[in-house]
Amino acid sequence: MATSNTNTSSNPTINISPQNVYGNCDLKCSYNFQYNQSNSVATNNGVFISFSYDKANTNQVMYNNQNYYVTKINLFTPSLHIFNGNSVNAELIIEHAPEMGGDLLHVCIPIISSSNSSDASNILNEMIQSVANNAPSINETTNLNISDFNLNNIVPNKPFFAYTGTEGLVGQVIVFGFKNAIPLNQSILKTLSSIIQAYPITVSGGNLFFNSKGPNQSQISDNGIYISCQPTGSSEEETQVTYSNVSNTNYNLDSIFKNPTFVLILQVIVGCVVFIIVFMLLNFGYNYFTSSSPKLPKNIFF
Repeated sequence: MATSNTNTSSNPTINISPQNVYGNCDLKCSYNFQYNQSNSVATNNGVFISFSYDKANTNQVMYNNQNYYVTKINLFTPSLHIFNGNSVNAELIIEHAPEMGGDLLHVCIPIISSSNSSDASNILNEMIQSVANNAPSINETTNLNISDFNLNNIVPNKPFFAYTGTEGLVGQVIVFGFKNAIPLNQSILKTLSSIIQAYPITVSGGNLFFNSKGPNQSQISDNGIYISCQPTGSSEEETQVTYSNVSNTNYNLDSIFKNPTFVLILQVIVGCVVFIIVFMLLNFGYNYFTSSSPKLPKNIFF
C-alpha cells in the first residue's frame, strides 16, 4: 500500500515516474553486476537497518566505466524516494564505493505490500525476521544466518531510472520503478515498522533518465564496452564508447611489449640488423676506395 508523501522541503524528493523522465540512457547509463555470496551482520540504527556485505576479490559492479564494491545495504520504512507521486512501504538501498575514488553509487529498490512472492521476498523476510528476533532495539546487532545470501538474487534484472543525487543520496543513483518492486506480505512489513522508525530525509538531484534495457548488457571486465555518463549541454550526458576489439588489441600489444623475454629478443635482433648494416657500409666503402667496381661480400649472413 502506498502512502502520500508530505515532504515540504524547498527541494522536494525526486518522483520516480515515467512522466518525469528527461531522456533515455540505454547506451549512456551502463550498470553491470556480478555480486558474490556473503556473510552479513545486521545493525538496528533506529531509523534504518544496515547490513554488511563482504567484498569479493573480483569486480562486483561496473557502472559507467567505473568499478564499484558494496559497502553496506540499508533498509528504510517507508521509502526515501516517492514512486508515481507516493511513497511506498519500504526501500532497500545498496551503497557502493568506487575502487579508484569518486562518487558513491546507490542502487535503490522499492518494497511494496503484496501477497506475491519471489526469491528476493524470501531473503528479505529472513533478514527482517532475524533482526526482529535478535536485534529489535536501537544499536543492537546480530549475525545473519542466511544460506545463499547474494545480491544477485535481490537486484532486479529490469529497466531502471538513473540520476545524479545532490541531497540525501549524494552521487550516482539507480532506482528501480514501482513495477519492479520487491513484494512483501503485510505481516512482515508490520514487523519492520515495529523495530525502526521513519527517516525524514529529502532525496533530490538532477534530471531523471531511463534505461529500458536494464542491467548486464555488457560483461564486467577490464576490457569490453564502456559507457560514460556525464552531464554536458542540453542532453546533460556525454557518451564515450570504447569497443571491445580495440581494447583487447591494445591490451595484448601492451602486454607483449612489456614482456622482458620479448624485449631481450627484440634487442638481439635489432643489434644484429644494425651490425649487418654497419658491416655492409664499411665493406662497401672499403671496396669503393680500393677498387673501381665495389662488390658486396658473398657470405655476409653465414
